Amino acid sequence: MADDGSSTISAESSDSSQGELASPRVVKVAVIGTGLAGLASAYYLATASNSRVQYNVHLFDENSSIGFDSSSVTAMDGNGIERRIDVPMRSFAGGYYKRIISLYKSLGLQFHDAKFTYSFSEVEEDSGDARTYFLHGGRQGTFRQGGKPSRQGTLKWTSDFVAVIFWYLYFSLIAALSTPKGGVSFENAVSPQTAHKKRFGNDEAPKGYGTLDTDDESSVEDGSREIESLQEFARRWHIPAWFMDRFVVALFCAMSTCDARTIRNAPAADIIDYKRKTFGQPHYLLSGNSRSAVAALTAPLAKENIHLGVAVKAMLSEGTTWTIRTVAEDYHHFSHVILATAPSRVAELHRPLVPVFRDIKAKIVRVIVHTDDRVLNFLESDDIRDLNLLKTSIGTEATHVLFPGIYQTTSPTSLNGDCGEDYGGRIAKSKVISESVFERVVRTNGLVDAVTKMRRRQGQHNVWVAGSWMWDGLVLLEGCVASAEAVCDGIRRKCGDDPG
Repeated sequence: MADDGSSTISAESSDSSQGELASPRVVKVAVIGTGLAGLASAYYLATASNSRVQYNVHLFDENSSIGFDSSSVTAMDGNGIERRIDVPMRSFAGGYYKRIISLYKSLGLQFHDAKFTYSFSEVEEDSGDARTYFLHGGRQGTFRQGGKPSRQGTLKWTSDFVAVIFWYLYFSLIAALSTPKGGVSFENAVSPQTAHKKRFGNDEAPKGYGTLDTDDESSVEDGSREIESLQEFARRWHIPAWFMDRFVVALFCAMSTCDARTIRNAPAADIIDYKRKTFGQPHYLLSGNSRSAVAALTAPLAKENIHLGVAVKAMLSEGTTWTIRTVAEDYHHFSHVILATAPSRVAELHRPLVPVFRDIKAKIVRVIVHTDDRVLNFLESDDIRDLNLLKTSIGTEATHVLFPGIYQTTSPTSLNGDCGEDYGGRIAKSKVISESVFERVVRTNGLVDAVTKMRRRQGQHNVWVAGSWMWDGLVLLEGCVASAEAVCDGIRRKCGDDPG
């Protein structure tokens, strides 16, 4: 049955003269999308309720399960042990993912240092064969799990190793000391106090002065600033193309699930900021997988307010409130709507934002969980590591050895030109546990401009946007939490419930 909206009426005492305390004002909020951005937005608002304002938060998702965990699967590994597998992999690095780490700690979630090891290989253009060119031990230690690839001669490996170490240290030094043209990310460009003084003429800056809830343009000029690409940055500092392509671009292609051209043309500030913050830091995984995060983030919400398998067809304005129209029924009297979904879906639901998102690009990413060990046949058995990267002319295939006999391959490629169902005999259909397809927003100058424009429109008509892409940084999970924090701070300020 449709929500009649009766709970949205502000309930204040009718007999305040008798000294009774007024009941909190109820603010009803719809969150469309249940990825991490939607879950974090709902959680932050639900737990912000106080004696003045009660936030009645509703979650909507067309899928039958919470989006953040909807593609994850359960499977038996080679030892007969049941395993829960996050799809895609949800790793997060210390230094860069400060908000996620803080959120997970506040939820009491346990996470551990993954201590990933890596193999780097590339497809040779002439022969089409794959060749392993580097092994990296990560936090295990270069020589414990790194060392010489099996098919590489000692002299060749020694000279390559020395060159890689030299350029790695040089790149790390440049990342630590230099600022790419176009500046650092918006949230770090000026202090909250400086930005607040420019806007309001005083030194007092509200706590949590956010990336999104601001119209200050001192650090980001809409379409007018020069944004240096990663490729231009490397040329300016004379970093050789072979090092950038084989290591920096290959790694960020795998991490961001983007093609090589996109990474080369990405704002250098994004890449350098990530490199600077994560240097020497561990990569973490949730010990209880994404299910534990979903349970903790949805705990403050009333079960009847979580609407799964409910496809939102439209948002209808009703004066000062919004109605969420679904296939089956209407949900009325929402004071605010948070769109925590893909840009294309945001524009579809709220047409005034179509011009803002016109230049945002997205690509389709395929992730396969399977048991076919042929996917790593290009590697000698001694060279197989936790994360095995295969660089192609287009991008990077990444195969994560999850558990004994279980693999997760992102952006699978063919080594013989056969891109049929089994990717040239590398992943048999009969050995596929799950195959998931995601829409991945690409970090381009068009996205930078769109985020700048959207920042000025946040909260207009009480419509807000959150997502991994809706911040000044790489399109990663940290953006989900950063945008959720900023949106919720903005809503609270609009409700006279200053988060400071």
